[in-house]
Amino acid sequence: MGVPISIEKKEETATHCVYAFGAPDTTVGRARLEKASGDVALLDLTESGDGPSEQFYLAHLVPRLQAYHDRGTYPPDDQWTA
Repeated sequence: MGVPISIEKKEETATHCVYAFGAPDTTVGRARLEKASGDVALLDLTESGDGPSEQFYLAHLVPRLQAYHDRGTYPPDDQWTA
């Protein structure tokens, strides 16, 4: 059985988007996606005692955000199972 991951865009400017990520009902952290380069920077991360590790979320988040960059689209939210 997979682990659900959700993201929600919290901020968008001409240069970047900030996404909150985690389980559908819990925010684990926030990451910034640079529109010009596709680089992803971790802004903050909360310590989670239960569920998947923060590294698990990042391993699935970064490729998803880079795919948005490659397509040139930055959705307001997304959800998938990893």
